[in-house]
Amino acid sequence: MKKLLLIAAVSACALAANAQTETKGRPGIVVGKAKTTNALDADMAKRGMKTTMDRITEALDGHLEAAIAGSRKFTVLERKEWDEDVMDKGNALKLRERDYAVSIRLDSFVDSSEKMQLEGKALVKRRFQLSGQVKIFGGVTAEVLDISNLQINPKPDVIEVKPGQNTDRMDDMIPMLTRMFAEQSYERLMSVAFPMKVIDAEDGVITINRGEDFLSKGDIVEIFGKSRVIIDEDTEEEIKVKGKLLGKAKITSTESNYSQASAIGSFNVPEGAEVRKVKD
Repeated sequence: MKKLLLIAAVSACALAANAQTETKGRPGIVVGKAKTTNALDADMAKRGMKTTMDRITEALDGHLEAAIAGSRKFTVLERKEWDEDVMDKGNALKLRERDYAVSIRLDSFVDSSEKMQLEGKALVKRRFQLSGQVKIFGGVTAEVLDISNLQINPKPDVIEVKPGQNTDRMDDMIPMLTRMFAEQSYERLMSVAFPMKVIDAEDGVITINRGEDFLSKGDIVEIFGKSRVIIDEDTEEEIKVKGKLLGKAKITSTESNYSQASAIGSFNVPEGAEVRKVKD
């Protein structure tokens, strides 16, 4: 995630040093340690890769903690050994109204290889995939606010096999896989806690409340009218509905905590309008 994840070691240390038990100003957040499902544990043990999975969860923790600490949008709350299982046993998380918690449970890790011949060269095509579920909790009751199933599929790694060459790229792939998974987990957290929106629109310049940790110059975003909340009469559930699509804009510059864009075409952009990044 650009600059945020380049300072993983420093930010992770800052996270631990500044961990508190109560919110002061900014929303509080409890970050659970990444875990694996029982099925994945059994599969990795069968494949003799338990140590590999331990490395993956530890690296994932570091990248996610670095991103959250680097954002400076949360007060990190310390809840020793907290995870979703603790809540299942009836132990309350004791969040405040504006507090959040995030947990990750990995459920699949793929590491497959295929031998190939190309122009007389012996090649190995290796494919990696990491999948899991991210849950975001919030409020006094620690209600589940968002559940996202994430799957990381980096471009296959193709290596020429030479005599005496070690083709095991696990040391390179673990940081990349976990960084990509942490990026998407962080994006889900930010979309729940701080929805991307227009905070100013003047003289053709659209200012958005999300900086270089998420947007880059040249990115295309969609702009919607203000969202509203409706009540499902059958379940009495509150449902947040996005507004009408107003148009698209192109990011022209980014700063640490905001970005600016120009509209593609002509349309009115109200302050508070919801913004969504167009996927590549």
